Amino acid sequence: MRRRVEAGRLWGRGIEWDAVRALVASDARTAMGRERALTAEPLTDPTEVDHALDSTAEARRALAEQGAPPLDGLGHPRPILERARAEGSVLDGGELLALLPLLDTAPRVSAYGRAIRPVAPTLAAGAEALPRVHELRERLRKALDDDGALTDRASARLGQLRRELRERRRRLVADLERLLQAEGDRVFADRFVTVRHGRYVLPLRAESRGRLRGIVHDRSQSGQTLFVEPETMVEANNDLVALERDEQQETARILAELTDAVRAQREPLATLVETLGALDWVFARAHLAERMEASRPAIDRDGRVDLKAARHPLLLAQQWRDPTREVVPVDLELAPDRPLLLITGPNAGGKTIALKTLALLSLMTQAGCHVPAAEGSRVPVFERIFAVIGDDQSVAENLSTFSAFIKQIREVLAEADERSLVLLDELGAGTDPDEGAALARAILEMLADRGALVVATTHLEPLRAFAAAEPRARNASVEFDAATLAPTFRLVYDRPGQSWALAIAARLGLPRTLILRAEGLRTADARRLSELLAQLDARNRSEADRVRELERRETETAARLAAAREAERLASDQARTLLDRAKAEAGALLTDIRRAVSSEWERLKRTERSRPALQDSRRRLQEAAARVTPSIPDAAPSDRPLVPGTAVVAAHLGLKGELLEIQGETATVRAGSITVRVPVAALRASEAPARVSVTTAYGSQPDRRAPEALRRGPDGKSRNPDGTANNLRSIGAELLLLGKTTDEARDLVEQYLDDAFMAGLPSVRLVHGKGTGALRKAVRTLLSSHPLVETFRDGEPSEGGAGATVAALKVS
Repeated sequence: MRRRVEAGRLWGRGIEWDAVRALVASDARTAMGRERALTAEPLTDPTEVDHALDSTAEARRALAEQGAPPLDGLGHPRPILERARAEGSVLDGGELLALLPLLDTAPRVSAYGRAIRPVAPTLAAGAEALPRVHELRERLRKALDDDGALTDRASARLGQLRRELRERRRRLVADLERLLQAEGDRVFADRFVTVRHGRYVLPLRAESRGRLRGIVHDRSQSGQTLFVEPETMVEANNDLVALERDEQQETARILAELTDAVRAQREPLATLVETLGALDWVFARAHLAERMEASRPAIDRDGRVDLKAARHPLLLAQQWRDPTREVVPVDLELAPDRPLLLITGPNAGGKTIALKTLALLSLMTQAGCHVPAAEGSRVPVFERIFAVIGDDQSVAENLSTFSAFIKQIREVLAEADERSLVLLDELGAGTDPDEGAALARAILEMLADRGALVVATTHLEPLRAFAAAEPRARNASVEFDAATLAPTFRLVYDRPGQSWALAIAARLGLPRTLILRAEGLRTADARRLSELLAQLDARNRSEADRVRELERRETETAARLAAAREAERLASDQARTLLDRAKAEAGALLTDIRRAVSSEWERLKRTERSRPALQDSRRRLQEAAARVTPSIPDAAPSDRPLVPGTAVVAAHLGLKGELLEIQGETATVRAGSITVRVPVAALRASEAPARVSVTTAYGSQPDRRAPEALRRGPDGKSRNPDGTANNLRSIGAELLLLGKTTDEARDLVEQYLDDAFMAGLPSVRLVHGKGTGALRKAVRTLLSSHPLVETFRDGEPSEGGAGATVAALKVS
């Protein structure tokens, strides 16, 4: 295993790693978790780093699904366990009681682990594997009360001693109270029994000392009251003290036994403490990640840094306290082929913040924390991080700013390699600008030769030129708004930046005349360079504003498109749900109808075929059919009277037709080739002419197992064997059977009689031809036993003679 990163090599103000660790510790809920957070050291094995980042991701999912693990109230059990490790040590009741929350937490955390297993399998496995010390837990709970004192159940002898003590005290106090009552106020200063030096005594007036023989154990401050143990009670007090001593010995013995029991479980208890501390440390990282809206960075094994929209974690924490503070994100990019990044620009523009952000996010990643950066960010794993930030001059050590820098950079150059990140603030400062720039360039080239990734800030012009010409280097600058004379804190790549010293000095209040004089003292080349950089900066900022506007519009368009797609998806899901529900309802309705028709069919077979019975069956079947047959919409209201020739609607039959005649309360209606008799009250005049189809297809072999109503589709209509709809209301008065086999004819006749009966036809004609007579015989055999057939006969010559059979149906 690789050693941990040497993140402690930070000089000056450093990068505030301790402050970030304290920020993580603030989200821990146990002393063990806080200790781990405050002492966390970044890992250097990429596999271990990936595992730690995955654990944080699992903890975030667990928080979203089940909330935080039950870790409250654990206290700090590690010192207690350390004390118990020593042979012969005895824990007091309070210390033993402090272990109970730890023992109680194990089963609760195991249950939590089972709950989060679907979203956090690795954390769940660790939680479920927590050692269970059930026997120790029950033993301590039985022996200790809520204050840590031993209960009477701690041992049988302790319970017996305490019962005897209570009885002895009761009797002794009762005897003393009787003595008080007997002598009264003449002898005693107060009427109560008290205790002095562990013995029960009475408050005796000093002037009455001779009236009570006994031992004086104490006196009041005024000397007027003596606390006397009556002579007659000395033996009882002695017995009581002896019992108390026995109780103390038994208590000490029990505490020693309980401590031994804890010591015997020291390994499982130590594992429990460490595991709970590690779990709390992982969830502290998850809590912080949620608060920072952080993302999981990818580990780049090629040594490339690509942090998108990175934010300084401590600035985010300040924003939590003061939401008006804006945190400007920066993009940080470094690669092995261009390992040198030089950041220029004005003071207080964000150069040092960029350095610290890179260092802190790298350290957070290697500690297993998610980082406040956009999704898709990548960082390598460093073995060493060097940060030379701030002024480390020391009068005591006779170090100037430049001397302190040289001392630090000497150590960096001695140890930096290809697994190192080097951060240099204000490189080349503190000495002659020309020599400082030359030295800085040599340092940068040497670090690049070593393969280290380097980010440096500077104000020196030669270093800006070096970064522009050196293939391994890259310029960057912090943006400055010349109109407002204020920094924007954005980091712009491949463009050197000005220091804007005179503009900032003017903004901070220096006289205008002084600023103009300083401007005049600048060299012509420097002024021209500043003007060119200012123009370039203005042009780039204008271009950047245009790009940001395009990005904003693109984002809005993408959001609208996503919203439209989501609306389409929801509508599709809703339609699918409605369709599924309709299918389910139709299926249930079809089942009910089939059951009802089957029941009627069986009833017709079993019961007497009387007209009332057939009429009842017909009525029930029509009611069942009405449940699946769409009702004909009401015709437009008409004031026309019901007279022969009027277009009418018989809603209960689902027919439209022409009124032929009215006889009493019964009317005759013709619908196509069908003529039916219906009650006058069931008819309504209609403006629309009656149209009824009179053709019905009966061809291929139908289902023999049930009447036609059993073969209805989900829309309530009869279905032909080919699946086409068959309108029950459009039944012809005859059925052609020519060319059919006897089996086919029987099935067709059964189907046809069902439909004709449902349509209310009084009679039907079955055309079977003469031939061999087999078809005629099969038809008549069926008709003779059919419950819907009243009578049947040969056809008249005009009806086909012996080649047809006319059957009268029981429809009235």
